[in-house]
Amino acid sequence: MKRPDQKEVRVILPQEVYSLLRRIAGVKETSLNKLMNQAVEDWLAAEEQQEIIDRHRLDEIDED
Repeated sequence: MKRPDQKEVRVILPQEVYSLLRRIAGVKETSLNKLMNQAVEDWLAAEEQQEIIDRHRLDEIDED
């Protein structure tokens, strides 16, 4: 169940990718939701995204 401070995102994946992610989540004994949240957090933390965020001050924008 999502909290009021969370937003839902829908992603369409190829069947092979979806199946692989489900298997990885199973091996790690976690949910697909938690696995995807960690992947997004890791992607956002990468230097390339951090440069974009800083350059455009995206962390200062308050949007829904």
